[in-house]
Amino acid sequence: MSKIFTLLSLLVITTFQLAAQSTVSGRVVDEKKQGSSFANILILNKKDSSFVKGGIADTDGYFTLSQVAGNTYLLSITAIGYKKYYKTIEVKSADLAIGDVQLEVENQTLGEVVVTAKKPLIERTGDKMILNVEASPITSGLTGLELLEKVPGITVDKNSETIKLKGKSGVLVMIDDRQTYLSEEQLAAFLKTLKSDDIEKIEVITNPSARYDAAGATGIINIKTKKGKNFGTNYILDLGLGYSSYKEQGNFPKNSQGITMSTKKEKFALYANVSRNYNTWFNTQNENQRLLGESQELDETRINKGLNKGANGNWNAKVGLDYDLSKNTVVGITALAAISDNNMTRTTDQLSQTSSLTQQINMIRNQIGENRNYTFNTHLKQTFDTSGTSLNVDFDMIFNRDYNNSLFKTTTIANENQTLVNNQIIAPSNTHTFVLKSDFIKNLSKKVKLETGFKTSFSSSDKDFDDNFRDNGALVNSFFRFKENINAGYVMLNSELTKKLNLQLGLRGEQTNTLGEDRLGNQISKQNYFNLFPTVSLNQKVTKDYTVSLGYSRRINRPWANNFNTFKRFYSPFQYFEGNPNILPSLNNSISLTHTFKDAFSFSFSFVNVDQFASDVYDVDTTYIPGKRLVRESFENIKGKVNWWSFDVSLPFNVTKWWNVNINIWSGINVYNYQRADAVVNVSQPYGGTYIQQTFTLTKTLTAELSGFVTSGETWGFETGKPQGNFNIGFKKFIWDKKGTIKLSIDDPANLNNFRNTLTTNNLVSTGTYRWDNQRFRVNFTYNFGNTNVKVNQRSVNSGDGDGGGKGGRN
Repeated sequence: MSKIFTLLSLLVITTFQLAAQSTVSGRVVDEKKQGSSFANILILNKKDSSFVKGGIADTDGYFTLSQVAGNTYLLSITAIGYKKYYKTIEVKSADLAIGDVQLEVENQTLGEVVVTAKKPLIERTGDKMILNVEASPITSGLTGLELLEKVPGITVDKNSETIKLKGKSGVLVMIDDRQTYLSEEQLAAFLKTLKSDDIEKIEVITNPSARYDAAGATGIINIKTKKGKNFGTNYILDLGLGYSSYKEQGNFPKNSQGITMSTKKEKFALYANVSRNYNTWFNTQNENQRLLGESQELDETRINKGLNKGANGNWNAKVGLDYDLSKNTVVGITALAAISDNNMTRTTDQLSQTSSLTQQINMIRNQIGENRNYTFNTHLKQTFDTSGTSLNVDFDMIFNRDYNNSLFKTTTIANENQTLVNNQIIAPSNTHTFVLKSDFIKNLSKKVKLETGFKTSFSSSDKDFDDNFRDNGALVNSFFRFKENINAGYVMLNSELTKKLNLQLGLRGEQTNTLGEDRLGNQISKQNYFNLFPTVSLNQKVTKDYTVSLGYSRRINRPWANNFNTFKRFYSPFQYFEGNPNILPSLNNSISLTHTFKDAFSFSFSFVNVDQFASDVYDVDTTYIPGKRLVRESFENIKGKVNWWSFDVSLPFNVTKWWNVNINIWSGINVYNYQRADAVVNVSQPYGGTYIQQTFTLTKTLTAELSGFVTSGETWGFETGKPQGNFNIGFKKFIWDKKGTIKLSIDDPANLNNFRNTLTTNNLVSTGTYRWDNQRFRVNFTYNFGNTNVKVNQRSVNSGDGDGGGKGGRN
């Protein structure tokens, strides 16, 4: 560890530069030539208007900006009620005195038209689709996990809380350009601590470059949180209330609170946020299971009806600081804490029938769970010259702790006999991850840019699991330690072949080393493998408004740590999970062709081939506990063919000046041919979905939104989902000179959304219908105060495409 910090210190020291600097001073006066108090003073780069220095005039209008390097700049002065003032200034070795600057009164006439630029809800830039959260009135008052379901093409499995993109698993989720190194279960808990009002935008990247880690075979979801962009000190206060009510399940209140502070001075930018949300919720399960014998004869039928009710209390706090050591050197630190406490009561009624026995089972499960996540980052950005040569270095530490304690009370009635059994599950886990990465960018010429870098990560997770579902009723303990080390390097060239033709070539190599052990250090699993991941992107600008892009990439899905753990872990009296020490990662090869018109309309065709396809598998175990039929779940590589073709369309347009429409369509054909024992999947299956969002500008301060989606459902592994969809209504009202915002929304007012599936494996056929707390009314209030007048181009250390992501530290 000391070597890593020494390396970072040396990088900071050796890149520290101190150029000759001067002072720029002056005085701002009004139409009466009296001092104008608190005017905003900015020194901008003349070439691109990027921020260089800034300050605020004092009560008498005087200002002084120190440590300004010699160059030609654009001086910008703004004050409320006055026209913007611009002047070109040249700073040399001596201090520069501007003198008095008189502002002109900004006169507004009756009938004046004010045009306000605002971001659309959905944007497309290259291989990214961007959802601008603030642009929608229906995105307030949600958790981060719930917000993802508002993004076109993203769904969340309500049983496992697995995030899917266009029906496919294997998505990498990043926060502010950095991977989380969390398992699916831990990631869901973390996202529940995030408030949607603290999120600026969500990026969906379908064809990542070599700069990104190769994990996330079906795509990358990058959640960008809000940061202050105004000069000076600014605050955002947000409050939210929510409510849902159901005749059979009851009432479920919700609330959220948060405050964000940001301050931007000449040499530093400070950001801090703390938020809390509280949610009560429910979900139901209705399942029909047919358990088959060795000859496919029917041995048992089970009808399961379940009701879960719970409450989540979540806290999230973040603080970050960027400091300019010099004009070309920026260092920063970020710290984040996410705390989640979850209580749940699950009631399950099962009717079981065999040829000789009918029994009724009632199970009540009371669960107490908690999750603690702490993340620390330090970063450096060094700019070497004006041509764009730069170095970025990041070091991350992530610590995660989970605890789960569940008590079961199971009553069984069979042949007029009644039995009562008490069971328990205790499952604590701890994970720590360390990551060091560096990225270097240099323009080799006006038409060729080189990017290269390396990354190394180490994760270690300890997972205890105690349960007493075996016959003797005593707690049985298992311990599994999983270590993973991934070392990666990449090189990427971006070349402008002609004025209209651009080529990007990338190659990434990743070495993966994993080791699974029990408490005594005995080896359970071990893997070492190296993979190359080439990427190609060719962009042709056919006309001014028409561009064609051709891309290829290879990506990987590594198994989670839990998938290697061979100990049988019971989650109910009827089902357990057993890992597979020989599971291999799956590899995706994809080709895409995209047509883009006027940087808005896009049509994309793609083909994906999967090697070493891995899937959840299910069996009926009749031997582990004599006299009981248990559903066994595991994870295996399935031999066979897994391909899919897809066609995606994005159509944003204005029906009138006040009516805007976004239509996103995804469709394709899954071509599957694989088999596991007697379970065969051989289909050419069409699939598709549509997301339509409509915005209505009713007045200058009031907008309405109507949005909804429908998807056909599709097969993944041995599970086939059925069609689902819903629609949402929202209103957004600006108040108090647009410093305050009120948002009202109704989610799924017709209560249409539910998930239905069919699962078919060797000796188990199951159909299910699942519902959850999706019909909700929400109201949110946001108030901005502080210096809200001037926004500047931030020199962010973490701008650009950012970090890639593997799934290191899986649990």
